[in-house]
Amino acid sequence: MSAEDDPRMPSEQLADDLRKQIRSGAIKPGQKLPSVREMVRDTGLGSATVQKALSRLRNEGLVFTTQRGSFAHDSDTANRPAAAPVTQEQFATLEAQLRELAQRVQTLESERTGRTDA
Repeated sequence: MSAEDDPRMPSEQLADDLRKQIRSGAIKPGQKLPSVREMVRDTGLGSATVQKALSRLRNEGLVFTTQRGSFAHDSDTANRPAAAPVTQEQFATLEAQLRELAQRVQTLESERTGRTDA
């Protein structure tokens, strides 16, 4: 990673290293990054430090994380503003629309079953 005389925090150093790899194409868009455990082993840093570096890259839009791990975004999408959070009112509206759609599907399936049996 970087030299001991680097004045930056270790998490910043790791984030910079990963950022450079993503932007250079060494880590391709959609490619899975090493696990936190692997990065801890390879860098000698603590897991909290690795997590902090990944969090920084997530905030920049360079990395996204799922239950399967962390993956590189296309570097062209970095620093785009994230979508605004959904308000409770918007969520309630979406929930009501979903309930309505579920009812419509149930009605259509009932009608279809009725016609098939007839």
